[in-house]
Amino acid sequence: MGRGLFYVAIGLTLLIIAMLAFDVWMVTAGVLPRLATIVVFALQCLLLISIVWWAYALLDLRVFRPLRMIKDQVKIVTHIDSEHRFELPPNHYLGDLPQCAEELGQSLARERNETARAMESAAERIDQRKARLEAILHDLTEGVVVCTLNHLIVLFNQSAASLLQDAGPLGLHRSVLSLFEGDDIETHLDTILARYDRDKRVEIREFECRLAGSTAGRVVVRMNLIVDPDGSCSGYVLSLAGKGLLRIERNRDNGASVLTDRPEFYDFSLFDRDAPGELMNSRLLELDYVVFDTETTGLNPSKGDEIVQISGVRVINNRVLAQDNFDMLVNPGVTIPKQSIRFHGITDDMVTDAPRICEALDLFHRFARGAVLVAHNAAFDMKFIKLKEASCGVAFGHPVLDTLLLSFVLQPNHSVHTLDAIAARFGVEIKPELRHTALGDSQATAEIFVRMLTALEQHGMVSLREAIEASNQVFEIRRLQEQH
Repeated sequence: MGRGLFYVAIGLTLLIIAMLAFDVWMVTAGVLPRLATIVVFALQCLLLISIVWWAYALLDLRVFRPLRMIKDQVKIVTHIDSEHRFELPPNHYLGDLPQCAEELGQSLARERNETARAMESAAERIDQRKARLEAILHDLTEGVVVCTLNHLIVLFNQSAASLLQDAGPLGLHRSVLSLFEGDDIETHLDTILARYDRDKRVEIREFECRLAGSTAGRVVVRMNLIVDPDGSCSGYVLSLAGKGLLRIERNRDNGASVLTDRPEFYDFSLFDRDAPGELMNSRLLELDYVVFDTETTGLNPSKGDEIVQISGVRVINNRVLAQDNFDMLVNPGVTIPKQSIRFHGITDDMVTDAPRICEALDLFHRFARGAVLVAHNAAFDMKFIKLKEASCGVAFGHPVLDTLLLSFVLQPNHSVHTLDAIAARFGVEIKPELRHTALGDSQATAEIFVRMLTALEQHGMVSLREAIEASNQVFEIRRLQEQH
């Protein structure tokens, strides 16, 4: 639009010069008096500017804006969802161009499907190997945790999840050090690495550690290095049980509790990730995220409205870990209004025995440790949280990204940026029964967000700093628009 206005300004300037020359000639030739010529010239300019501006406004509505929308949606088709259906304002002047663009997307979808089918054979073999690995891990009575040399978890099995459930959040790319008190893990790893560097011998060490943040007592672990084919060490394995070698002491009479069956978690590509640098300059695709949502008693926390549910899901390596989630009802200490119950379905009876907000925020803070927070219309949710920080003694200093603002950044020519509208544009299906539940909306927002990460890179926004700065610019523009 800026370049179009430039060309319009040049055209207007040339026309005004031509009219001025014509009027000067009329004055010189004595056709009209000088004052009458000036009035005629002014009226000519006003009429010309009005006509040109009206024509340009019409072109912008019927041509330029639809073209910008096509550009945004072509990027979606190319990089995110090749089956995306094009949306355009009615009565555009682009003819069958949108249909041609959509046919191009359908052709691209067919090509991708053919490529996917060609790779099915290899993928099936990989899936078989993964299934064998999962079966082996599931059947092990030992708890197994695999970590990088920076102590970040890349694999754990069900037994480990059961044994360590009281020690804190267990998940991919979390620090294993947070699960144990003291520095035993670091000390023994340094000793093993020094021995390996000295004589290339791998020493297996067995030692006791006290679990953190619980009454679970001590656990005896066995540590072993992971040596790559080139002789370098990329990580280590902690074994937490097996063949009577390890003993687990618990202070509760009923012993270790058992979690419900769920898939094992592993992502070996985390071995290839560099240690995180300065957070704001880190690449968006290399950061860890917690995408969250809240349900509340109302819309105004400053006037006493409270959180009644808070949920979140982790995103690692541009992948939504749907089962690595946080979901908690909260007792607000006040009656939940009927209009809010109709919206989210949470009643007073459902939260009677739920934790109060300070306990919930403390647990959520632990869940989100080291991650960037993401929400749709994040300012709303963060307002509720920030107002409780002082009284609850917890501070959320995390960087925050907002999918609402990022949608304006990526698709400025669309007028609707609700969660449902954005999901439709990015090819994300939201199950109706999960809509307006904190966990359901968190998972939908997370699916949208991973698609946005790819689109942001295509727009040249690679780092967290660039994404936040772009979001802040949109926020300021929206604030000024609301003021005027």
